[in-house]
Amino acid sequence: MLTKNNIKILLVIISLILSLTGCIGSSTDETQITQIAKNIEKAIEKKDVDLFMESISYNYSDTDGGTYDNHINGLPEEIFSNIEENEDLVDIFSMFKIKQKVRIPESDLVVTGIYAAGKMEIEISLEGCILWVICTDLYNETINYNVDFIKEDDDWKIISLEEI
Repeated sequence: MLTKNNIKILLVIISLILSLTGCIGSSTDETQITQIAKNIEKAIEKKDVDLFMESISYNYSDTDGGTYDNHINGLPEEIFSNIEENEDLVDIFSMFKIKQKVRIPESDLVVTGIYAAGKMEIEISLEGCILWVICTDLYNETINYNVDFIKEDDDWKIISLEEI
């Protein structure tokens, strides 16, 4: 027969198990927001403006006049163009390759209801390889942004980017 104390202990154990497996108190908002970084990274790799813009809210606006309609003043196109220029230079030497990494650190995210704020980092690096076995970064360029997000229906979108 279960006593009152045994029931409390059992409930605490069940709550602990559920929270560890992500069923209670999961950070789905933070996970969805950090997924935006992966989506943008994939868009940069494929040089796909439409894929990049899927992470941007139709209500996007920033202090530089960037909107969804003008592709944030041509931001994705500018990033792609810079990478393509560098790829043209690198193509001559097959021992070099360009890599891109986009991060939205969860530790910098502040989520309040349907709004969130954080930082995003786009890193573009030139990697040199010897026999494609030993590789090292020869050059890194990092662009940092303050980012505001909005939850539209069930999806998080970027509503504002400010380079810092």
